[in-house]
Amino acid sequence: MEKIYCGKCGKPCNSESVYVCNECGTFLCEDCKTKAGSSCPDCYGFIGKLC
Repeated sequence: MEKIYCGKCGKPCNSESVYVCNECGTFLCEDCKTKAGSSCPDCYGFIGKLC
């Protein structure tokens, strides 16, 4: 299985545990998503589950 890296902290994540911004496409790990809430820390777009 290929790893996806968090766009904020660089942590490698499985595709099941990664979130993506609907506006800018930034990938976030679960820890960074929890810190950011429901808004992307880069563009303030909506963050949703990748899978």
